Amino acid sequence: MSPSKVPTLDFETFTNTIGGEQRGSKEIHHGVNPATGKELWDVPIASEKDLNEAVAAAKKAFPAWRDTPVEKRKELLNKFVDLYNQFTDEFTTLLCKESGKPRKFAAVEIGGVGGFIQYHCSLDIPEDKFEDDEKTVYTEYTALGVCGGIIPWNFPLILSVGKIAPALLTGNTMIIKPSPFTPYTGLKLVELAQQIFPPGVLQAVGGNNELGAQMTLHPDIAKISFTGSIATGKKVMESSAKSLKRVTLELGGNDASIILPDVDIKKVAPEVVMGAFQNSGQVCVATKRIYIHESIYKEFLAEMVNFTNTIKVGNPDDGDNLLGPIQNSMQYEKVKGFFEDSKAKGYKFAAGGPDVKSGKGYFIQPTIIDNPPNDSRIIAEEPFGPIVPTQPWSDLDEVIARANDTNTGLGACVWGKDVEKAAKVARRLEAGSVFVNSWEKPTPQAIFGGHKESGIGGEWGKTGLLAFCNAHVIHVYKS
Repeated sequence: MSPSKVPTLDFETFTNTIGGEQRGSKEIHHGVNPATGKELWDVPIASEKDLNEAVAAAKKAFPAWRDTPVEKRKELLNKFVDLYNQFTDEFTTLLCKESGKPRKFAAVEIGGVGGFIQYHCSLDIPEDKFEDDEKTVYTEYTALGVCGGIIPWNFPLILSVGKIAPALLTGNTMIIKPSPFTPYTGLKLVELAQQIFPPGVLQAVGGNNELGAQMTLHPDIAKISFTGSIATGKKVMESSAKSLKRVTLELGGNDASIILPDVDIKKVAPEVVMGAFQNSGQVCVATKRIYIHESIYKEFLAEMVNFTNTIKVGNPDDGDNLLGPIQNSMQYEKVKGFFEDSKAKGYKFAAGGPDVKSGKGYFIQPTIIDNPPNDSRIIAEEPFGPIVPTQPWSDLDEVIARANDTNTGLGACVWGKDVEKAAKVARRLEAGSVFVNSWEKPTPQAIFGGHKESGIGGEWGKTGLLAFCNAHVIHVYKS
């Protein structure tokens, strides 16, 4: 494409992309702008026929794409980044409207898309060779076929690209299903990709849970990569079992942060707050439980409260807001339940308040619950909203046991001046990603996945490429 010819993309109309073509549907739905409560653009709901045709197109495109040299696949992925980068402003505005994120945080997600793809393009598909007097054994990794990506609403673009990049790089074809709450950026990304990739290599079908269920049951989809709730993840695994599909499940977490007594309180407290409230707490790997050493508990909590009280919550375009609204009404009601439960049980609200403010958008002021009991709902469950509990601790073994006493294990943090000691604690936490002296910031350079009920398998990083491959072992005997 010559630089003089700037491609056009209409950010007011949205379609599914099947076999390289844009397609509407008789059935439509729409997202809601969570900052205003206003309905956004119509979006087609893909029918089972649409899905079948997308799978057929992906199956047809697969052999040629698999046999395209990996360097050529990388070249096309990098070309796609160049094309996408011409529309980052429009994508940022669109993401603000569908997700409610403050513009500067929406821009971070939009900017991360190119980095995610380019990082994956720096990787080589692993291979291994073993030789003895009798034979040479080559372990190679080959593409699975048609993959399906089921995307959540909290990071609709990064979590799409986190599946698309490794799938396409390793030679698979990919069909994504964006969340019905945030369908717009994902559909538009895939529409744009048609200018680069052969028809059928990357497609998008929008719809609700029913469509997701049809994907998990489809005999010609080789793998489902799902990011979402534990309850839905179990259903995905159950229905995928019927055809023994490969599955990667990245599910919820109840991430603990342990604060060691030697921390720089003024510096660390605001960082711990960010870990809890980033994206209004709507992060699978956000801090959900904060354990502060008893010797600094009062002072550390006071600093957390000071910082929390300065946090501005509001519309994406109102300048320096740190937080936007909860993304959808269903989640808003769920989060309100944690407020109601904490209020009814008489727990102490250190920051924020028991009364969730109402208004046009789904806004909630960030809230800290001071030392609720271990069996409280706010400790035991994942709110996925801006409310977090703190508890004191005195014995290190006991607090590690408390942090691990959950059916989940996605992320965790340890904060301490003595980095070696903090890293030792980190190695004892049962979670897929543990962060020392940082809040939870997953990175494409390392595999991301959960322990226990936080998921099965993982993606990203060099190891994550194998999630989109079958091992293919060639035993060559020297006659």
